[in-house]
Amino acid sequence: MTNNTRYWNRVGMYVTREFAEEWIEKMGQGDSTRGKMLDEDIEEYVVPLAPSAVTLREEIEEIFSQPFEEVELPSSTQAILAVAELEKNRVKRIKALKAEGYDLQEAKDKVQSEINLKVAEIIGIDIDDYDERQQQYAQPMGDEVEVTEQEASTNEQQQ
Repeated sequence: MTNNTRYWNRVGMYVTREFAEEWIEKMGQGDSTRGKMLDEDIEEYVVPLAPSAVTLREEIEEIFSQPFEEVELPSSTQAILAVAELEKNRVKRIKALKAEGYDLQEAKDKVQSEINLKVAEIIGIDIDDYDERQQQYAQPMGDEVEVTEQEASTNEQQQ
């Protein structure tokens, strides 16, 4: 990192003043650029209240008034960056696998599997355990009726 960047906790990454200003401007463009969050109390998605541009600019002034400090990126940001890197190299990886003798669909499937495994690792899913549970719930029950994914989820929650 350089002296013209600072870590902005609100966005979970290092920013320049220019980027921060662009981000503040986008935040002020209305609901079309904001996501919605689940309000569990009312079980509905709502648009969160955004801080004012003045508040955001004050934050930026504060972080840039301090000397540069290196911080460890949050795991969620690290995860996004890792998956973005895999996606960025997707075409190159598919071509490399084809050069190794895989056909196109096999190469695409292998790359997608690699991405899926990385995502699972990042978010802490044990793939072997997950696969085992999926197979367990997919096996025919006493009257040869298969358990649907929704029923499996309900069964897990009840246990």
